[in-house]
Amino acid sequence: MGKSTAKKHSSAKGKNRAHGKVKKGVKGEASQYMSRTVAVRKLQLTLPDFRRLCILKGVYPREPRKKKTVGKGNPAAKTYYHTKDIKFLMHEPLIQKFREFKIFLRKLKKAVAKKEHTAEEKLLQARPTLEIDHLIKERYPTMIDAVRDLDDALCMVFLFAQMPQAHKVHNHTVARCRRLSLEFQQLIVRTNALEKVFLSIKGIYYRATILGQPVTWISPYKFSIHIPNDVDFRVMDTFLLFYTKLLGFVNFSLYTGLNLQYPPRVDESREKNDNGLSALILEPARGGDGPEMGELAGDMPPARPSTDAKVQARMATLRDALPDIETKVAEVGGDEDEGDLAPESDAAAPLDAFPAQMEGGEEAIENIEEAKQTAAVREKFASLFKGLSFFVSREAPRYSLEFVVPAFGGAVSWEGVGDDELGAGPYGADDKRITHHIVDRPTIASPRVDRHYVQPQWVYDCINCQKLLPTAPYTIGAVLPPHQSPFGDEGQDAAFIPPDPTTLGDEVLDSDGEVEEDEEDDDEALYRKELEKEAASDMATDAAEAKPTKGSKKKKAKKSEADKLEEETRELAKSMMPKKDARLYKQIMYGKKKKEEEKEKLMRKRKANVKAAGRSEKRAK
Repeated sequence: MGKSTAKKHSSAKGKNRAHGKVKKGVKGEASQYMSRTVAVRKLQLTLPDFRRLCILKGVYPREPRKKKTVGKGNPAAKTYYHTKDIKFLMHEPLIQKFREFKIFLRKLKKAVAKKEHTAEEKLLQARPTLEIDHLIKERYPTMIDAVRDLDDALCMVFLFAQMPQAHKVHNHTVARCRRLSLEFQQLIVRTNALEKVFLSIKGIYYRATILGQPVTWISPYKFSIHIPNDVDFRVMDTFLLFYTKLLGFVNFSLYTGLNLQYPPRVDESREKNDNGLSALILEPARGGDGPEMGELAGDMPPARPSTDAKVQARMATLRDALPDIETKVAEVGGDEDEGDLAPESDAAAPLDAFPAQMEGGEEAIENIEEAKQTAAVREKFASLFKGLSFFVSREAPRYSLEFVVPAFGGAVSWEGVGDDELGAGPYGADDKRITHHIVDRPTIASPRVDRHYVQPQWVYDCINCQKLLPTAPYTIGAVLPPHQSPFGDEGQDAAFIPPDPTTLGDEVLDSDGEVEEDEEDDDEALYRKELEKEAASDMATDAAEAKPTKGSKKKKAKKSEADKLEEETRELAKSMMPKKDARLYKQIMYGKKKKEEEKEKLMRKRKANVKAAGRSEKRAK
């Protein structure tokens, strides 16, 4: 009896386990995430190596929706990763490289401690290197994917290109970043791919179009940079390792796609004098011609001609058979009208167009015409400074103007350093070709009549407005108009869009060029006029309310009923929303309201500035 009852109890326990509750963390959302401690233990790596591996592979922490469930009842703040991402990292060859490097450091430390110099030299020669070329191909299968993710890489590379050499920033790192940034800028200049420039407090923002994709990056000003102590440069070095490799791949692909030699040849004498972009010399590869304007802004580089032997053989046989084919065609078409069949010359023969049979019909034709107009505008914009020669004074930002002016077809030169004019530009300050002299000082000793003296902002405003602006508001010592951001109207429907800098004075001038006298200078007269307007409006409203017409009553009733119905429908829809959607809708409406308030505030400020400018101009007259 005892044995049979024990068997029954054991079978009952097994059934309860089989049909009981599932253990926590086995299924559901808890099994989809893994904490950082568990991931490090699973990969058998140290925390710095795990961090480097995640940065290079593009694996980032995730935020689970139910932290308490994922933490198995513990609501403490932890760093979580997707379980599938950690399993993906387990097969990475870089893990073995990290282990080899740790072994190398242990052996090197032992050789240094024992003063075995021969063993130390052998170990340093056989030092393991970290190759991440396969990661670039893995994360960016196509060139378009790499260009789309180029913004952060350019910002990081341009930042480290201006860094001072210190124990936290190695000199070879700064030199490599500077070389890559100059190669990229030279490519943008050669292909006229630059579109927008904005001078901000943080630095200079640039926008270019590469393979049809917009690329935006920021370049810091050339000031003395203080290296902070609270920044972990080990993490930044890991990002920089990946970004320099990515930018090197992109530069190589774009240079070779445009039939340019990569890396470009460096003029050592110019490089010693810190001549910037002019130190790099672009040369065509394989003896071909260089790129045409705007090739980089297109979809893809032109395809290379085929050199298949079979294709060449077929073309040769076709060339031999062409005379026989022409005679047969002439015999067949002899009875027809020869005037209709007479071929026109290649120069005069028009292209065949079948608009009715085209896919898409008239819409496709409109798209083609629109594309042609866009290409024409782009070509005209790319040659904005064509035929103009600029000379940059030493106080102006040469490192930016040397890049911006040639990108739009202009010629630029600059002053040298010292009496020997070291590092001077292609032509001097007395050259007769100079049309614009860029100066950033209040006065100049001996101005010349045959050129325009402008401040640097004139160049950037011309680029953002896509036309040559008048030079009078930007002359030496003039109060400059506001430098407006060309990125302000992207994705902001209710945002305040500042007026065109070329029309800043039109709001205070009438058609005759006189200042409008819309308000009195005396405050009492202004206050009296406002009171009169208010009293007149009150009398008009009282008269209208005293004698209402039937039509107005009906219109008001209909309008009030429609507004009331619309308000009730909106409130009903809001009450039917889930709580999450209702909170999101409330945040959206709050954001829109704040944008409208900010817009009204800026409009009031703008009107006050216009009125003040009108009064000051009137008093000056």
